[in-house]
Amino acid sequence: MKKHMKLVTLFLAGAMALSLAACSGGGGGGSSASGKVTGVYLSPANLSYQNMRPQYNYYLTTFTQQEITLMDNNTYCLVLSSSTFSALELAESTNDAKGNERENSITKFYGTYTSQVNDLDEDLLDVTLAAPTRVVRSFDQLYWVDTDNWSDAMGKAVIPAQTDPNTGAPIVDENAEPWTAQQFLESVAFPETSVQVNVKTSSFDYTADFAG
Repeated sequence: MKKHMKLVTLFLAGAMALSLAACSGGGGGGSSASGKVTGVYLSPANLSYQNMRPQYNYYLTTFTQQEITLMDNNTYCLVLSSSTFSALELAESTNDAKGNERENSITKFYGTYTSQVNDLDEDLLDVTLAAPTRVVRSFDQLYWVDTDNWSDAMGKAVIPAQTDPNTGAPIVDENAEPWTAQQFLESVAFPETSVQVNVKTSSFDYTADFAG
């Protein structure tokens, strides 16, 4: 079991390393994080499992993690990292692991926030993230989108897909109208959400309210 956990830990460490510089280079204004960093906070990793049988002949294991970067101009960047595998197998007596890679994505949400030191514990900061006004996403080595710099190609890439009942593969209607930046933003954005970050440990609890 310790070997299995080590494999999972190494995988997640590699995935989150991709997001270390994710919030740099944002533009100005309230829609992106462009001030001086005042704190970076990481959630624990979350593992979820979906058994799609008997309707579909596959099952999914997803690893997700969250990172919040706060700026001195009261803007934030929230990074959601997600990797999904099907048919994941971990050997009992060796370090062997098998799985079918399904989807990988890194999503960056930008917006404004307010915060105050917790009344009962000065190591805690109560933070309220406003609904994001900009989203940047890189999806599965297939496409990237930026709601502040939208194009028809991006709109076509994010058209919702149906699922093949036999393979679980996505099926997209090629004749569908491209989505607008606003449609995509509304489909992934979360409402105003409050979290409590620990300044001492640079951490916060994994938050299911961040849809992604």
